[in-house]
Formats: sequence, C-alpha cells, structure tokens
Amino acid sequence: MRRHPEITVRFASNIKRKRAAIGADTINEYFDHLSKELEGVPPTNIWNYDETNLTDDPGNKRIITKRGMKYPERIINSTKTATSLMFCGSAAGEILPPYVVYKAEAIWSTWTENGPPGTRYNRSKSGWFDSLCFEDWFMSTLLPRLKKADGKKVVIGDNLSSHINVTVLEACRKFNIAFIALPPNSTHLTQPLDVAYFKPMKTAWRTILTQWKVRKG
Repeated sequence: MRRHPEITVRFASNIKRKRAAIGADTINEYFDHLSKELEGVPPTNIWNYDETNLTDDPGNKRIITKRGMKYPERIINSTKTATSLMFCGSAAGEILPPYVVYKAEAIWSTWTENGPPGTRYNRSKSGWFDSLCFEDWFMSTLLPRLKKADGKKVVIGDNLSSHINVTVLEACRKFNIAFIALPPNSTHLTQPLDVAYFKPMKTAWRTILTQWKVRKG
C-alpha cells in the first residue's frame, strides 16, 4: 500500500453474478437506443420511475466506546418491517407524490395520515408492487401528469413483469408515451433514481427514524 498510493481499502458491495456480467456493450447499446428515443423530447416530458422500500431498522451508527469492548451496542427497537414506495421524477426536476404499498390484507385509515400531499396508498400480500398496484399508480398518479404535456412523452423504468401491463401499454400508445425498459440486471448502473436519489433519501429516513425511536423510548 505504501508503494502504491493510488490503491486504497474500501468496503465492497455484494452484487449477483448476473449483475456483474453486464458489460460495456450492453450499456452502450442501451444509451444509443435511448438517445434516439429522446431526440426532440424536452426534459419536462422525460420521466423516470423506480420502486424502493423503507425499513423499520435505522441501521448501525458509529459510537464512542471504551477501547477493547467486543460488542458495542445501543438500545433501540427495530423490526424487519418494510414499506414499498414508488417514486417518479422528470428530467426537469419535478417529483410526483409518492405511492405507498403496505404488506397487508387491508389498509387501516391511520396508515394514510400525515403523508406528503397527494400521496396515494395501496396494499398487497407480498408488500411489493404487483400488476394491479403498478397499474393503479400509473393510471392515477403518472398518467394524469403526462396528459398535461404536449408532444411525445418518455417513461423510463425497469423491466419487471409486474410492470408490463396491457392496460398501461395501451394507455402509452393512446397518449403518445414511449415506454423504455432498462437493460435486465443493470439498474445499479442505469437507474437514475437508484443511483442518485435513493441513497440520500434513505440516509435522511434513517436519521428521522432514529430521532423518532429515541423520543418514543
């Protein structure tokens, strides 16, 4: 390390072999196709969506402790509960209200209180977006905004089977919306929301969650 100052030690993220197999040819081919689709389309008509989840675990935090202590711990309650959210933003910086999906058979009214203005709520057995949740999000949240725009609209997102919905595709054809799917197993490189937006959002979420749990005791 002293002989080679350009080398450093860092934590490595674990990725699956399928993701590691994504090469430059796949990425270049995708961006070549994307650039053609985006020709003449203003930033206000280019939209990117992605789903993520917020957990009930605020994560680990560095603390000051006595040297030699084997297992430094802090007392804070947490569970494995996670709530799914869909976010969508334009290339011009406009963000639509989030869409929240709970893992439940039914929604309690208290689960829909005090959320961001315009937030829409749903539920699924798995807690993730299924075809019905995605269709409801698209028709109720994204499509009304796209209808207000003139000319061609472009929507960029992953290629999950739950998102390939006949009703959604028909709406895209009817309202001049180009639906562009990201290359399989490449979202860690090509998904704008995943790369640039979710990390600071989740950092802020963990801070808020920690403060709430400390006050709650």
